[in-house]
Amino acid sequence: MKAKVLDTLHESVDNIVDTTAAGDSFSAGFLAKRLSGGNASDAALAGHIVAGTVIQHPGAIIPLEATPDLSL
Repeated sequence: MKAKVLDTLHESVDNIVDTTAAGDSFSAGFLAKRLSGGNASDAALAGHIVAGTVIQHPGAIIPLEATPDLSL
């Protein structure tokens, strides 16, 4: 089986505070979207959104009010 490359849109993050948990956050957003029926492109975008949000806060756990809405 050949791997498929996806081109995914994402927004740049200007206010990077702490990259702790960026990879885990990407995975969480990706898996949440895929498990709720999203396609791979939407899942990758959701991963970028979650990781981009998390790196704008100190530590691995962000304030509840900063949690992004993933209903793309």
